[in-house]
Amino acid sequence: MSKGKFIDIVQAEKGFLRGPFGSALKKSLFVPKGEDTYKIYEQGVVLQQDKSLGEYHISKQYFNESLKRFEVKSGDFLVSCSGVNYGAIYQLKGEIEKGIINQALLRIRLNHDIVDDNYFVYYFKTYIVKKIIGGTGDSTIPNFPPMSVVKGIDIELPNIEKQRKIGQMLACFDDKVDNNIALIQELESMAKTIYDYWFLQFEFPNKDGKPYKSSGGKMVWNEELKREIPEGWSVGRLNQFIKQDKGGDWGKEFPEGNYIEKVTCLRGADFPAICGAAKLEAPDRFINKKNMFKTLKKGDLIIEISGGSPTQSTGRICYINTNVLNRFKNKLITSNFCKAINLIDEDFMYWFYSLWSKLYDSGVFFLYEGKTTGIKNLLFEMLCRDYPIIIPITDVIKKYNKKIEKLYDEIQQKLLENAELLSLRDFLLPLLMNGQVGFKD
Repeated sequence: MSKGKFIDIVQAEKGFLRGPFGSALKKSLFVPKGEDTYKIYEQGVVLQQDKSLGEYHISKQYFNESLKRFEVKSGDFLVSCSGVNYGAIYQLKGEIEKGIINQALLRIRLNHDIVDDNYFVYYFKTYIVKKIIGGTGDSTIPNFPPMSVVKGIDIELPNIEKQRKIGQMLACFDDKVDNNIALIQELESMAKTIYDYWFLQFEFPNKDGKPYKSSGGKMVWNEELKREIPEGWSVGRLNQFIKQDKGGDWGKEFPEGNYIEKVTCLRGADFPAICGAAKLEAPDRFINKKNMFKTLKKGDLIIEISGGSPTQSTGRICYINTNVLNRFKNKLITSNFCKAINLIDEDFMYWFYSLWSKLYDSGVFFLYEGKTTGIKNLLFEMLCRDYPIIIPITDVIKKYNKKIEKLYDEIQQKLLENAELLSLRDFLLPLLMNGQVGFKD
């Protein structure tokens, strides 16, 4: 093991660089994106781990005159330096858009004779960041410490060959997770495409397995919708399919009195992680024993009824299938900003989920929102009672459900696999870092 300071493992002249003062990046200096413009890399790139983010640009002339030293290159590490998420790190890899860091970022360029990229990112997350934010990993201080403090952090590294072996092993876990995320996105896209093809273009399979409408399937005029729909289909309302709904429960943070039943609480903010590949941070809570009937079961759909924003309506939806339940040790409940529903016919679940998601994406729910004390509320009963929907014949819905169920099961299997991979990686990480687990020569 070699010992030193953080400053000893970065490039001599350009290893550490904080972004320019905010006055250097006033909006009056921004220009439309073009071939000779430079993107401003902001915190969102780090927090969302996405180098494509960024809508502000400066001219080549201004870059050359004033901000050239803040340029980013492929291989640079960017660290968030303000807000409650400061200390987050992200490496720019592959081909990147030319640009500069803004005032909320720190750019780190390593000395690759001393430290391996893969090893460094794990070492930073497990050790360095704790020194930066005070050792707790949960600081609420909104800003980075002085650079003199960061540069002086004690560093202890194994030799470069061992670093590479450790980094490669840990990176294998993340590569597999990334591959699963890409597959999940493909499966989600496929599910949406199938829904649109069957229920918007009316190209569901006819009795011969051919696309209904383009194969001459009979279409009839519907007076209420003022459009043609497939013969045998009808117009109805969402509430025709809902058997019952149950409210959520926030419970208490710790056991208290009758609040002793430990559950995991799904909030609207957790829906993207349940149904997709976002980071899952659903909290554990303790609820009253008498409210255990509210726990979620296979076939339930959760709907966010309060919250939203000026650009995001209430009404986000999340499905609960067996594989979702298998991702958690505790029973599940939803928060009191949401409600759970189940359907009269469970075989309609994925069709109802897809229909609701399409209405949400189309902005329909903005028309069914009320406001109390500044919080938007979904007018759930009114929406389900009044909004007209096209109702396919039961046989088509059940065929769709059977077809699409495999996609959603596979999505959940990949999400469960990712959770297990990350758990194993995080278990091995400190053991590899401190030498408790090693490699055979």
